[in-house]
Amino acid sequence: MSFMDCICCGFGAVLLLFILTTGQKSDYGKDTVEQLKKQVTQLDRDITQEQLALSKLARPATLTEAELASMQEENVQTKSKADAEEEELKRLLRQIAALRDEEAKLLADLKNMPEEEQQPVPIPEIDRRQYLTGVKLEGSHVLFIVRASGSMLGDTLEDAIARLDEPDFKKRAAPKWQRVVKALEWLVASLGTDANFQILLFNDETVPLLPDRSDGWVSRGDRAGVQQTLTKLRQVVPEGSANLERAFNTVRYLPILPDSIVLLTDGLPTASDSAPSSEGSDDDTRMAYLRQAIRQLPPRIPVSTILFPTSGDPGAPALYWELAGYTNGALVSPSADWPDT
Repeated sequence: MSFMDCICCGFGAVLLLFILTTGQKSDYGKDTVEQLKKQVTQLDRDITQEQLALSKLARPATLTEAELASMQEENVQTKSKADAEEEELKRLLRQIAALRDEEAKLLADLKNMPEEEQQPVPIPEIDRRQYLTGVKLEGSHVLFIVRASGSMLGDTLEDAIARLDEPDFKKRAAPKWQRVVKALEWLVASLGTDANFQILLFNDETVPLLPDRSDGWVSRGDRAGVQQTLTKLRQVVPEGSANLERAFNTVRYLPILPDSIVLLTDGLPTASDSAPSSEGSDDDTRMAYLRQAIRQLPPRIPVSTILFPTSGDPGAPALYWELAGYTNGALVSPSADWPDT
């Protein structure tokens, strides 16, 4: 073989080898590229899905961080509030301790204070009864002279006569007599705590309300004595005539003369020891009875009259007004609804 033939054969073999190799590489490259493209596409999808998943995960994380920050802020505020409330609690505890100390001091002072006197007789609507302040309740000894005759059962003579046949419990409940009892209760309750008082009842006779007491006087500060007096007063039954002269004469012989006298009556007297008694005495006779009674009074003792007038006795107010002026006392005629209003 010639050299040329050898060269040609070698060149041909190389060319054949090149052609065969180039075809295989082209086929291999296309398959690989397609697969790679598919893989890249799948990877893009996976990446997109992962990004979406990461976004979903990141969103709660962001919210959680915001909530955590809010919670931390709330914790700071709560702690500040708790600190403020703790300070307020400490302040309140200090105040409570101070109040307890003050309470203990007040209780100690209260224990050492003298007991405040309680009224043995309550005085309702005291402001509306002050028009009786003109009545003289002065001095250490105040004498109440109370008319307990049958005329005290009614505002008119006819009414009083009609009640004379009633049982005692109805006589005691007669409206006019109850006004007298309540007025006397109020007057006793209005006395000063250091005052002494006595009650004389007069009709045909004159008797002390409490005959068993040695000197007849009751201390306003003696609660038991006041209650006994008022209880006895509620048991009195008005009856008989009215001898004021005998009542004033009794005053002259009291062991201790009163500093002031309060007379509770409804009109002129109907009997006298200095003049003969007569049934159905006229006004002039009864006015003479009153003037005769006034002569029996000890001098310089103020006499205040509380008049519960009976109709048909027109001369009574003027004469009792004269008595008030003569003795430097007072005359009061309460309204029909006193002392209930």
